[in-house]
Amino acid sequence: MKINRLIVLLILLISISGYSQIKNFEEIEKYVKEVPQSETSDIETLTKYLKKNAKTKTEILARIYFWMVQNIEYDWDAVRNNEQIDVSAISTLENRKSVCAGYANLFKAICDNAKIKCVVIDGYAKATGFYHGEKLTKPNHAWNAVKLYDKWEFVDVTWGRESILTNEGQKELWNARYFLDDPNDFILEHFPEDEVWQLLDNEISIDNFFSAEMEDKRKARLHQSSIDE
Repeated sequence: MKINRLIVLLILLISISGYSQIKNFEEIEKYVKEVPQSETSDIETLTKYLKKNAKTKTEILARIYFWMVQNIEYDWDAVRNNEQIDVSAISTLENRKSVCAGYANLFKAICDNAKIKCVVIDGYAKATGFYHGEKLTKPNHAWNAVKLYDKWEFVDVTWGRESILTNEGQKELWNARYFLDDPNDFILEHFPEDEVWQLLDNEISIDNFFSAEMEDKRKARLHQSSIDE
């Protein structure tokens, strides 16, 4: 019994330590910005480079997340024109452009190649432009969950990139909020089709997800995040 407790404690400490080492993401940002184009020709080559000399699985995941945020553009034209595009991992990497399904598929493909368990999750998301009172009738988003030190964590690479308008024009920002996000925060904006992937002790209903109470909590979180940033 004591040995089992020690193992659980050790796993927890490794997980916390791994995350704290990269919490400011400065080294990760520098690393992914310097990835040579020659190392991004295919998923296997890219994975090998992103794993190079990484100390923890957390660091590998952060490199994957921020490389994609930096290099994969959201295909707004396809969305506006209601175009059907190839959202496979290979196509997303080759085109450097996709929608949420393409982001999620590529992230999973790189994780699979890095021997990190990862799944693609489809569901409902309160994206930019969502307003209270709106209730989505069908899934509109895709994201990932990864298994890190025997615990599942959420990742939404699509939302890891933000665009804002400044006096100098449009500026691209990196958003670490959706990297290994807390399920209690993640549920404020994401509701999976398969409710198992809420990863909550007490699962909520889709009606609760669209409730005024949840909307107030979502706005409060967004407000707090803008202060923290």
